[in-house]
Amino acid sequence: MTTFNEILGTKSGDPESTVKQRYKLLSVRVHPDKGGSKALMHLVRHSYDNIVKGKGEHPILIPSVSTVGNNTALERELAAVKKERDELSALNKLLKVQLSQSRKASNSGSGIDYSRKITQLEGEIALLKDERNRLQNQKDAAIGEQGKLAGELRRALSENEVLETELERSSGRKMPGAIQWAQKFWLPAMATSSLVVVLFLGASMLNWSVISAWFNTEEPEVIPPTVRVVHAKPKDQTTTDNVPTIEETEPTMKETLRLPFLKLTTETGVWSLASYTESNGPYISIRSANGSYVVNDCSGEFRLYLNEPFRPLRVAANLIYLHQNQHFHVYKIPYGQGSSAESWLQSRKLQINDEFFTSEAFRESRTALLKKCNS
Repeated sequence: MTTFNEILGTKSGDPESTVKQRYKLLSVRVHPDKGGSKALMHLVRHSYDNIVKGKGEHPILIPSVSTVGNNTALERELAAVKKERDELSALNKLLKVQLSQSRKASNSGSGIDYSRKITQLEGEIALLKDERNRLQNQKDAAIGEQGKLAGELRRALSENEVLETELERSSGRKMPGAIQWAQKFWLPAMATSSLVVVLFLGASMLNWSVISAWFNTEEPEVIPPTVRVVHAKPKDQTTTDNVPTIEETEPTMKETLRLPFLKLTTETGVWSLASYTESNGPYISIRSANGSYVVNDCSGEFRLYLNEPFRPLRVAANLIYLHQNQHFHVYKIPYGQGSSAESWLQSRKLQINDEFFTSEAFRESRTALLKKCNS
């Protein structure tokens, strides 16, 4: 005789959750909407109710239901249900074997390879993000430059229209030939004039002394400024005003104005407050790995003290040569990177003449310098 447990494929000690799971699985398969029949559905439901009541090992008794057909058809459907149960059992065993094999493979070291690949992919993703940010910045800069050029073009067009209107009013008649010529050749003429203006401004802003120093192998001799001291003439002196005196023709004393020297330090990459050795004037400075300094004092200017052994053949365009002090070549930074406090506050690192200077502790040192200057 067939028991209720054999119908659902359960055992006497199985928990209710397992029995319910088997019932749901068989219900889906024998439901009339899924290709089954009402008789099989009724049989599965009857078996589930008896197993829940603890009668799973009792022999099955086919209930008298009007929807159930003859015994032969019921036996065939029962055999089909058993066959499906056996197929499900075999599939369950196969899945367990595959699960155990996959666990053994993961414990044998493939997890290490997976973690290594994941780490490599994370590094590549970080590099791709950095490249994307760099390209986005370039795109934003190009869009801004494009908008600027479009604005200049619109202004030029508006000026051209104003000139054409004034020309028509002054002449009292239209000049289609001149207007067509201007519309055809105004862009090349405008580009040529802009290039001439840029070249003129660039030539006026270049430091020709620095350019000539590139071709001169000898270091320029730094001549210290002198002070001419002239003694006043006594009141009873009888010398006429037209004849110069010895004191007026030759200075009696020359005094050399000594430039303020920096207090050298071995600490690099950090802004710090110090004072000049000659005048005790306060200043803040930062030292690079090559021994160069960027200095800012009460005058508000930023200067580059370029270490003489590391002086390149060419310097940046925004550096203006001032003088030589100690073993440094001093350059003024009037514009560009590092020329203002805002550029240092807004950046973590700046490149000045192929040397990198960080902005670490710049805000605190700048505040201390302002207090010293105001006091």
